[in-house]
Amino acid sequence: MNTEVENDMNDTCAGKPIQSTMHMFSSEFLAGCKKFAELAASSDCEQDVRLFNTSCIINAACYLEAKVNEEISIGVICYDETEAEGRSWRTFQNLQKKLTVQEKWDLVANKQNGTLWNKGSEPFQSFETIASLRNELVHYKGAFLSKDEAPNKKISGLMDSLNVSSKAAWIEDDCSSWVTDLLGSKELSSWVFSRINEFNESYHDLRSSKI
Repeated sequence: MNTEVENDMNDTCAGKPIQSTMHMFSSEFLAGCKKFAELAASSDCEQDVRLFNTSCIINAACYLEAKVNEEISIGVICYDETEAEGRSWRTFQNLQKKLTVQEKWDLVANKQNGTLWNKGSEPFQSFETIASLRNELVHYKGAFLSKDEAPNKKISGLMDSLNVSSKAAWIEDDCSSWVTDLLGSKELSSWVFSRINEFNESYHDLRSSKI
């Protein structure tokens, strides 16, 4: 083997063992969100629509946290721990379990001079609503609420925007809760996927330097 070819091989991964790997699972959450939105739209079973909507919401909420965590892990693997850049990414990684998605987003945004989290503008505003809905479902309180009453303002606003309201008479045993009304709407998962997909499509621009 001539010296030039040998040097080229040394500059690549050719023949070298793989020490570790990481699957970009955020893409699976995004695909899952889309799939459950499609299933909800095509189902004629009320309970199935609620189940598909719930799964769509959870996948959407998980997508962004996975995406940011993957970004931090890539930063760690790309820089040696003896370098300042490497030390800062490792600090972020050590804080992962203690921080919210929004806090982790801002750590990386500050480092890359990207867009900081702004709950009053898109796509952050819609994600806050999705995250709020996810939290209410995953940590379900079982609270007794009145007709068309939602557990918080974000969910109430979402119900209004989707024109979701109780169709029950609220007499004797004919009533409904925000859970059955909102999760029974086929428009819900369509809205969730469209918003999280818009976030995904704008991700690079949001992370790019503003200078």
